[in-house]
Amino acid sequence: MSNAGAPPAVARCPPSWASRCGRWLEQNRLMAGALLTVVTLLVYSGAMANGFASDDHLQILQNPLVLNLHHWTHIFTNSVWSFRDPGKRVDFYRPLQIFSYWLVYRFAGPNPAAYHLIQLLLYCSTVVLVWRLGRELLVCELTAFVGALLWAVHPLHVEAVAWIACWPEVGFAFFYLLGFLLFLRAEHGMRNHVAKHCLAALAYFPALFFKESAVGFPIMILAYWYFQNSKWRWRNCCVRLAPYAAAITTSVLVRRVELGYFVPATRPAIASGITDTAALGLLGQHARLFFWPVNLSFARTFDLAASVHSLWPWITLFGVIMAFVGRKREPKLGFLISWWAIALMPCLNIHYLSVPILAERFSYLPSVGLCLAISYLFLERLPQSFQRFENLRYALPVPAVILCLWMVQTVRSIPAWRDDSTLAATSLKHSPRSASMHLARANSIELQPGQSEAAADEFKQAMQLNTESLSPLASIPYDAYLGLGRIAQRERKSGMAVGYFRMAAHILPNASPAYHALGASYFPRRDYATAACYFVQAVQRNPDDLIGRFFLGTCWMKLGKYREAAEEFASAAAADPTYREAYEAEVRALEAAGDWAGAAHVRNSLASVK
Repeated sequence: MSNAGAPPAVARCPPSWASRCGRWLEQNRLMAGALLTVVTLLVYSGAMANGFASDDHLQILQNPLVLNLHHWTHIFTNSVWSFRDPGKRVDFYRPLQIFSYWLVYRFAGPNPAAYHLIQLLLYCSTVVLVWRLGRELLVCELTAFVGALLWAVHPLHVEAVAWIACWPEVGFAFFYLLGFLLFLRAEHGMRNHVAKHCLAALAYFPALFFKESAVGFPIMILAYWYFQNSKWRWRNCCVRLAPYAAAITTSVLVRRVELGYFVPATRPAIASGITDTAALGLLGQHARLFFWPVNLSFARTFDLAASVHSLWPWITLFGVIMAFVGRKREPKLGFLISWWAIALMPCLNIHYLSVPILAERFSYLPSVGLCLAISYLFLERLPQSFQRFENLRYALPVPAVILCLWMVQTVRSIPAWRDDSTLAATSLKHSPRSASMHLARANSIELQPGQSEAAADEFKQAMQLNTESLSPLASIPYDAYLGLGRIAQRERKSGMAVGYFRMAAHILPNASPAYHALGASYFPRRDYATAACYFVQAVQRNPDDLIGRFFLGTCWMKLGKYREAAEEFASAAAADPTYREAYEAEVRALEAAGDWAGAAHVRNSLASVK
């Protein structure tokens, strides 16, 4: 493979107006980057008015790993959802996502505007990276700039940018693109120094701890070499690929050590034929969403039969195959199309997907390839091939119209993420058979006056739709039974509430919320023995359940087990040294047990608690 440096980009731009624009962009790159940033900020400025939505409440406002100043080390030793179900094996090991929340919470607390601002600034930085990546891959400065603009305003990115829970998408894409940009610069240098590839691998490394799909980075490198149409020297390629393989190996070892496994042993029982068919259908549906981003929905449902019977999967598959087959004729266009397909591959295996199976955020990184491809096609390829397109008089309006339409659709879509009720209403309008959105709607109206019956109906409908889905989730009936139990409690139907909570515990026996709810059901009845049994199970499954520990300690106090009570209060205080009530309760428990010296020691510690 040739190591010669690439010639100046503008030198081979199409003539006349495009060439002049390219020269201006080359001479004013700082201003061009600022322009990209300003456009992105203006288009997404509406996100600053949005609050927390959907998983934001659980992952930030109800996550002890984020709320507790002293739990930050636990973030790197647990999966994303470990605080809710510690015993469950999940794929999601994303410590940099939760640690980012932890950092922001230290400075801004539960202020959603701070999270949205940081997420938006990171998105703006990624837009600039897309532009600089385009400059390395393509010929013309103008092509790279327009491609980055198209990517910045694409409506499919609204979910990733306007939803705080999508920090894994935004974070992983930033470091992925930064690593690939540095890789290209190492490739385009006069010599392929291993040190430059090590620097690129180091920049890429954080992406692996934001999202698991970053492991596909070496495949993207192989695709880039494939489309270079150069003679392969395997030994040289292996040396250059080694730093990236080392980064992935390190992340795998960290994951294996901290979680105790690499991939959960159990997978949904889905036939391989259905898996392959679903992959083809998903490929076509992702292409349709990219080119026709309308009726956007957070919980888009996936109809396997309808998707396969449409033309989209077959046209898309044909286009991807032709991109690989025609690499000598169109290497740039071929690689950009292959970028989209390769980056999308992890999102085509339904074994690894949760809800929804077809999500807009999955197109965040893949769309880089297609946006640059559209710009290249109309601003370089057509002007080079057809004389009438040479001055861009006919070619330029197409990406300009696409840019305007996407910009309008993006601005219209951002308010849907304002809060839970708005998100549920908007999503159900376009995806009426989404089990997760019926569950979200039930949670949003549950506490509204006079809405208990409507909320109960939504919970039941969510469970019904979940059973009819391609890959049912246990978490949906679990949360639905918890919701039905809460409604029954408020209606003073304690027996019915306990029944619902027990059904939830049967579905996910390793999750703590159902046991916590059962303990809280028996506590007001003064059945402290039964309540204590359930609180014991709750704190066993979630040691960070401070309220559960406090309730358990109170049960032991009522039962005269003062030593056991003091131990629970001490555990709560150790987990959260600012938990003043736990110290005070421990003092009372120790005094009741006759341990006056221990009580005095805790009282002295209490004096230092703010």
